[in-house]
Parts: sequence; structure tokens; C-alpha cells
Amino acid sequence: MLPALLLFTLASCDENFLTEEPTTFVNPDTFLKDKKSAETFLVGAYDAIQNIVSSGANGQDGVAIHWGTVGTDEIVLPGWAGDRKLMFLHQVTPTNVTVGRIWVNLYEAVNVTNSVVDRIGAMTADLIEEEDKNRMIAEARFLRSTLYFALVSAWENVPLVKNEVISLENLDVPQSSPSEVYDFIISDLQFAEANLAAEQGQGRATKGAAQALLAKVYLQMTGFPLNQQDKATLAVEKLEAVMSSNVYDLLPVYAEVFDLDHEQSVEMVYSIGMDGPGLGEGGLLSTFYGPNGSVNNGGGWGTCYINQEFEASYDRNDLRLKNNIAKHNQNDDVFVDGNNPVSWRGWKHHAEKPNNYPNDTPFDNPYIRYADVLLMYAEAKNLQNDLTQGILDQTVNRLRARARAIPSAVPDMVLGSQEMMADSILSERRRELCLEGWRRNDLIRFGKYEPIIKAVNQGGWSTAGNPGPNYENFEVRWPIPNAQLVLNPSLKQNEGY
Repeated sequence: MLPALLLFTLASCDENFLTEEPTTFVNPDTFLKDKKSAETFLVGAYDAIQNIVSSGANGQDGVAIHWGTVGTDEIVLPGWAGDRKLMFLHQVTPTNVTVGRIWVNLYEAVNVTNSVVDRIGAMTADLIEEEDKNRMIAEARFLRSTLYFALVSAWENVPLVKNEVISLENLDVPQSSPSEVYDFIISDLQFAEANLAAEQGQGRATKGAAQALLAKVYLQMTGFPLNQQDKATLAVEKLEAVMSSNVYDLLPVYAEVFDLDHEQSVEMVYSIGMDGPGLGEGGLLSTFYGPNGSVNNGGGWGTCYINQEFEASYDRNDLRLKNNIAKHNQNDDVFVDGNNPVSWRGWKHHAEKPNNYPNDTPFDNPYIRYADVLLMYAEAKNLQNDLTQGILDQTVNRLRARARAIPSAVPDMVLGSQEMMADSILSERRRELCLEGWRRNDLIRFGKYEPIIKAVNQGGWSTAGNPGPNYENFEVRWPIPNAQLVLNPSLKQNEGY
């Protein structure tokens, strides 16, 4: 299941701390001698999650795209999209190559973060100050929590490996229950919260990032499979801490949140640093989702289209519609039939053309934005049956106000019944946070995954079909890859596969 990781790839630790230098392989036993070497070692943990939790070049597959977005109602996959088509259609089997690769990538990254936690944790007082050591361990534990959150979300029943694996022996680790995995995630995040500074981290973990992710984790626990509704109170506590910190805020202009000049802005509670092209640090955001065009002119390589019903959910004068969905060929600036959804592509992360970004774009990947914090707060207060019009105005309606192209557009959300508010907040999350990788978790948490997937109907245009006829309840989670069942006899296949 896990390879031995005796050697590490190291990157620089200057102010642009994720900018990778030429690869160097070292033995950590002899490398970790002081604070500087520990900082460099920590960067390996950031590098490990860069192409895993998010999406990246280097042949790695991102959870945000494949778990969080492909199998939902935000995008549609064509018949030639390979494994992604099968994810969209809910025809994933235990032999799916991409799902198997994501499992391996995630556990390799877990092993890197475990190594950082264990080895820096073992450094003695003569090598490193206690405060510096705890801060670095806290950053690594935050990063590890993002990995286990992805694992428990996608597979539900996963092995909980808490320490570095340096041998290929004794890898028969049984699966832990979802509650055990969530407890481990919470422990990591509580340590991070206690040992990190309250600041915008410019790509590094911070107290606010730990608090916001704790809130997201608590909210996810209110839904399937744990259904622990009491966790909404804990989510409210953490969200109020983030909101009262005065560290984060909304940018005034929605489009600027996603451009290259505002990658680590005041709105980013935590954003995964990427860089490119040609540096081995790029991602897929503006090309996988983006419009196709002439490759010689820097055209995209996207293999997906925008769901018609999703596009229709926007007010016609919602600035988010104009920023998130493209209905034209950007390279030639020629309008294509706006009523033909075959031409609709994601446009959330885009740059001027021409460029040489294909599959190696420099856009940082938003993980948690302040907009998400506001939406989570409204959701949590609604779960407590304590949502008021004043809270709606401070949260959802702030986002709607920013989205208005004209004064009469995107009317304020008005308080209604608890069920009505849940549906409205879920819809608002899709309009605001689309293509950021949270839609599947949202649908599962709100108890809407099955009806939404069965209702996806894209008509007869060029796609592989619709997922509804294929969907069965057990597909709320992915199958354990067959290769892992062979390697680790202690694993049991998820029910239904």
C-alpha cells in the first residue's frame, strides 16, 4: 500500500517558499540538523499535497477535480473522456485506473507528512527551539488533515496510518471507521490551531486555516455517514473565530479573486500554491475546465463542458455567471452560438491569450475562501435552527451584493423555513464555489446526492449519456482499488462493489 520513502525532494525556503529548485535527494537522518534544514524538510510536505488535494501536472490526479467535481452536476463529460467519463456516469469499478492512482498518491503524500511530523518531532532542543518545532509540526499536521479529509470523504473506510512507513514489511493495516478518521483529523487541526499564527499565510497553514477546515470537517460530520448534528455548534464556534480575527475579508470584485494578481489575497483562508509553466509546479485549473482553442495560440485542453441546468441557475446579470462560464472561443474572440451548451466551458480561472499554459497553469488552487466561511456559517446556524435575516445579510447577501451587475440583479436571500434555507444555501454554494472541488461533499452532507445525480439530464448532445440510470446508493463512495485489496489482505471492499 505504501512505498518506503527514505529519500526526499527538497525545495527552497525563501519568501516564495514553494518555488522548487533542482531536485536533491538526501537522507533525512543526516539532513535534519537545525531550524533551516527542518524548514526545508517541511516544504516537502507542501509539495506532497500540491498535486494531490488539488490538481497538478506531473501526471498526478487531483481529488478536487475527480472526486469533488466530475461526479456532480457542475460539469458534463464527453464520451471520449476515459476514466473521467466513467466517474461522471457512475460506472466506477474497483479496477478504475485513475481512482487507484489517486489512492496511491494520497497515501504517498500521507507518508511524507508523517515523516515530517515524526522526524521534526524527534529533533532535540540543541537542534531546534521548541516553538519553531511545534509550529512546523502544526503545519505538517494541517497538511495531513487535508489528505485524510480527502480519503475519508471519497472512500469512507480507509486505513489510518499515523506514522512514517520506512519498510515494505507489515503493511497490513486494517480500515478504521469514519469516526476514528475524523477524530484523527480533528486532533491534527486542533494542534495546528493552537500552534499557528493568525495571519494570511501566503500559501502556508495558519490558525485561521485550521479553524476554517475544522469547521468544514465538523459540518461534514453532520451529514452522511455520521449524521452528528451536534457538530454544527462546534462549526459555528470555529467560524466565528475566523470571522472575528480581522485577517480575512471578501475582495470587492469577484473576478479578481481568481486572477493571477490576487492568488493569495485577503479572501484566501488557505490556497495551495502552484507555479508554471515548465517548472513542474503547475496545475490544471484553467485548462481542464477552460475553453478549447488553437493550441498554437495557447488554447485549453479541457475535457469537460458546463452542465446546462447549472448555467440556468444563475440570474442573467449575476457577475459570477459571466466569470465562471465561457460561451465563446477566447483565442479568436469569436462568439459561438450561446444557446449551444457544447461550447460552454469553465472560465473561473483564466488568463490572457496567447499563453503556453496547457496542463501546466500557474494558478494557485483555492482550498478555503472567506466566501466559503460565510456560507458555512449560514449553513451551520440554519442547522441549529438559529438562522436570522441579519445573519443572511452578513453572509449570503454579502456575496450576492458583490455578484450584481446591475442593482436589480441577484436579489437578497429572504429568511424562510429551515428546509427552504438549506436548499437555498446549497444552491448558493454551487454558484459561488463551483469548480473549486467541494460540490460532491456538499451534496452528500445535505442529503441531496442521489436525487441530484439521478436528475442530471443533458439531452442528446455530444456526451457519454446521463448518470441517473446507472446510479445506486452505494456509489456515494468510491470502491477500494483492487490492487490495494491484493497488497493488503486486511482491507475489505466497500459494500456494493
